[in-house]
Amino acid sequence: MVKLGQLQDVDLKLLRYFCAIVEEGSFTAAQSSLNLSQSSLSEYLKALEIRLGVVLCQRGPKGFRLFEEGKEVYLAAREMFSSIEHFKNQVSNINDGAVGQLSIALQDGIIDNPRSRIHDALERFARLYPGVRIKVETMLGFQMIGKLADGLFPIGIGLVNTKFPQLKFEPLFEEIVELYCGRSHHLFDGDDGQLTPEQVGEFRYCSRGHHEWVHPEWVDSETSSGDVGWGGEAQLALILSGRNIGYLSENTAAPFVKKGLLRLLKDGSSPIVNRVAAVSGPGTSKFKLAKTFIDTLIEVHDGTDNEAERSRGRAQPISDSSIRSS
Repeated sequence: MVKLGQLQDVDLKLLRYFCAIVEEGSFTAAQSSLNLSQSSLSEYLKALEIRLGVVLCQRGPKGFRLFEEGKEVYLAAREMFSSIEHFKNQVSNINDGAVGQLSIALQDGIIDNPRSRIHDALERFARLYPGVRIKVETMLGFQMIGKLADGLFPIGIGLVNTKFPQLKFEPLFEEIVELYCGRSHHLFDGDDGQLTPEQVGEFRYCSRGHHEWVHPEWVDSETSSGDVGWGGEAQLALILSGRNIGYLSENTAAPFVKKGLLRLLKDGSSPIVNRVAAVSGPGTSKFKLAKTFIDTLIEVHDGTDNEAERSRGRAQPISDSSIRSS
């Protein structure tokens, strides 16, 4: 049975380290993200297990595996950290947001979109609240969604995903993605005029894992099931290798097309248009700094400072039908 008396600062630190190990899936990955040696991380975990009176996980030559007690502690810790974030957000409202911290989850591959003016929003917000510390963390799309849904971040910026009704999406700009292959791929030297969707569907397709929820129907077939790139750069590497075809954003692919390393596959299908949005969780509406930054994002992307026009923009519902896919 887990035994823990009064919580102390050291307990919070140990629990944060434990959560990092679970979320990274291994000690090695966690020590890199936490900038700790493996011996230090092992000692911290051992100290937490002694404090709780239970063994949380298996580690060693057989790899990392979470025990049932570890799962319970992890879920409870995540809930506690979510409550702490909510408390900090509420307290920052007391002094009208003059001080505090704003944490922003940024999906990978978004910031270099030429349509993005996220940097302008950050600059404007910093002028409004010079005493506020801004924390920006880049992560995969599904990680961003999960941390927002769990209340660990008040704001995210990433692709719209309508599978999470508890989240609110404020559209900012669009990401245009099309199908590409690498220089060593069989289709690289083919004739665009003779390429059909059926032919394209015969080749291995590189997806972005369960992050990619809008994709052509043919990618689910056994013959086209290819590799998985967790994140934009990972997917780019696999496509450049020539092993797979796959969808890339225009801004990501452009420099590699110019160098002759990638080729746009024109098979008659339309590009996929993904909508990039400011994403907020259930408790964000009560956090003044978060609300202000979302308003700032909308202003700099639509070029308006009129509150009525911004309100009309927010009222536009986002649904599956609003996203065009090939």
